[in-house]
Amino acid sequence: MPEDTFLSDDLLRQLMSVGEVDLLVGVSSHNSANPVGQAVQAIEQSYQQFFPRQRVAIVLFDVEGQTGANTTNATTQSSEEKRAQTHGITSLRTIHRVLVTFPGIPSPGVALRTTLAIADLVRTRACVLFSANSTNLNPESIGNLLRPVYQEKFDFSAPLYTRHKFQGLLMRNLLYPMSRAVFGCGMREVFPAEWGFSGRLASYCLNQDVWHEEAIRVQPEAWMALTACATEQRCCQVYVGKKGPLTTVPDIVDVLRQTVGALFWCLEKDQEFWLERDHSQDVPTFGTAHPLTTEPTDMDRHRIFEMFRTGVTDLEPVLNSILDPETHAEIKNMTLIEEGKFRFKPDVWVRALYDFAASYHHEVITRDHLVQALAPLYRGMTHSYLLEHADSSPAEIEAANEMLCSEFELQKPYLRERWKTKMEVKS
Repeated sequence: MPEDTFLSDDLLRQLMSVGEVDLLVGVSSHNSANPVGQAVQAIEQSYQQFFPRQRVAIVLFDVEGQTGANTTNATTQSSEEKRAQTHGITSLRTIHRVLVTFPGIPSPGVALRTTLAIADLVRTRACVLFSANSTNLNPESIGNLLRPVYQEKFDFSAPLYTRHKFQGLLMRNLLYPMSRAVFGCGMREVFPAEWGFSGRLASYCLNQDVWHEEAIRVQPEAWMALTACATEQRCCQVYVGKKGPLTTVPDIVDVLRQTVGALFWCLEKDQEFWLERDHSQDVPTFGTAHPLTTEPTDMDRHRIFEMFRTGVTDLEPVLNSILDPETHAEIKNMTLIEEGKFRFKPDVWVRALYDFAASYHHEVITRDHLVQALAPLYRGMTHSYLLEHADSSPAEIEAANEMLCSEFELQKPYLRERWKTKMEVKS
């Protein structure tokens, strides 16, 4: 284990008193959507309901001076109080509680690395981590994510959600189909807010020399999911319920930098694996289907389309350095199409994304600027999707998504060729 882990003397003392455990659940206690007391209660109820005989632990991440009193109370709650809250249902073993305190809100990468180090030290067999923006911290979701890892010996369990048909468009139109085609692993959620993993995968990831990377600091879950795929460990996906709405609307440029930037970085890191992989396969799925809901949406199609038009025009020199000339010409011609008749053809969308990925690899421009330049194209694809599927049923949307996935797989040789071909680097 690297010397600059985040394990304080106090934390090490806590872990020594815990000893080895079978199951571990980690959660960011600064998450306002899951007050610490409710989070602890949900985890304990899951242990009591699904794993009463196992040795178990809860890891809470706390911010010094922010929620310390509440967190401490939750971790030291008496057995009488816990029995009262759970109506007499108890575990047959002690539920250990570990408090990890940071001077400020820890980055997702720090939280993951600390969890992996703890999992490694207590030799846990299965672990679930809930990030700060999770809205599915409940006994059923915890149990659903833990069971495949603990009972079925899977190494990574990703969540599946019920979503609105216009929710998660970046995942549906880019992150899922591209990661599936490139890495050959059909996990839909490679940027999960909660996920399960084995102690074996935890130890492997902990010892990788990646913790200084920006992609790991801000979006480590995608790296862990794709590492599981690239090392051909056993992966599955599990239905955990409805995906809750975002409390704030994030800036799309920031979202692209954090997600697409992380995906491109993973392509770079694991290129030896995916360059030789020519097929994809589904992963085992547990639980019910993941239906889409069809409530009205307040997304402004006209504004999205205008931002596509102006963005393609304003960024023409940048796009010219990234895109194949034919693809660039097709996209420029799209800006001349009447808004109501506009369609972003799937083959052009896929070819453009593969151009972006190859240009990221060759660093034709600054990588951060390159990923940001994807924003107008993504807005164009979003407008096209909203227009095309305004009245589509969930089954029709799923069929269209499968066709898009097939297009990504069909064009993978194009990505491989562009990746291996030396490109002109422009300032």
